[in-house]
Amino acid sequence: MLGRLVEFGLIPVFLWAVAIVHQFGHYYSGGRIVSIPRSEMRLVSPLVPRYLALRGDEGWVPPYDFDRYRACYERHEPSYENLERFVTGGEIIQTLVVVPVALVLGVAGFRGPAELLLMSSIAVTLLYVAVDAVRTWRSNSLSGDYSALWHVSARVPILLLVAFLSVHLSAFFLLAQVG
Repeated sequence: MLGRLVEFGLIPVFLWAVAIVHQFGHYYSGGRIVSIPRSEMRLVSPLVPRYLALRGDEGWVPPYDFDRYRACYERHEPSYENLERFVTGGEIIQTLVVVPVALVLGVAGFRGPAELLLMSSIAVTLLYVAVDAVRTWRSNSLSGDYSALWHVSARVPILLLVAFLSVHLSAFFLLAQVG
């Protein structure tokens, strides 16, 4: 009973941590791949969802203010050569951090928390997709990772989501083999 309560208490912690890792993925790819200076990026953290703001002429610009966000991005990379890497950086880093941590937890005998971590990761991604879809629909403008990728090519966000889910579900399968 106490074990289940502890695991249940981990859910908000895991959701928070996964969202932070996701945004650090954008921060990392923005700095390392696009060469956006750290002073031009800022992790904004209302409860959910978090996002990476870029510095504009009149303050920090959120990604759901797409036209201004694009103008901020263009100052650092007018060719858009690395746009997909910047946008997918959140999902990729999230996967590269969460899945190995969950597998280590599972192998160490903490299968319940490992599964909760994987479920939290999937939930955060689905939340970002849903918020992106609703904001894009309501504003009639691109507003997040998946709508920006969809604008470039419909294949990219679909393949990203399929790959993301495949890796996470494979980790669930591996955890089932361990336990």
